[in-house]
Amino acid sequence: MTAPAEQGTTLPVRQGERIKLVLENRSMMWHPMHLHGHTFQVEGDGAPGPRKDTVIVPPMGRVTVELDADDPGQWPLHCHNAYHAEAGMQTMLSYVK
Repeated sequence: MTAPAEQGTTLPVRQGERIKLVLENRSMMWHPMHLHGHTFQVEGDGAPGPRKDTVIVPPMGRVTVELDADDPGQWPLHCHNAYHAEAGMQTMLSYVK
């Protein structure tokens, strides 16, 4: 599943799914994107990348990550720059049945 999301939307997932998130930065600022309750694998250049819970998305850049939906609940996904999160750069990974 690829989850497109607009700012402030909820990303519905089902337990057991493998989720691909494409984090696209359309600004000239750096954004350390953090997901609570999970780790994800950063896609590399043809090889599996590191496992993390925070990844930096560079200005005008894109980072693709994959995660296993294995921790049911409501989990924030947000920019770790607090003033960005407070301005709305956040969403919720929400498990559904």
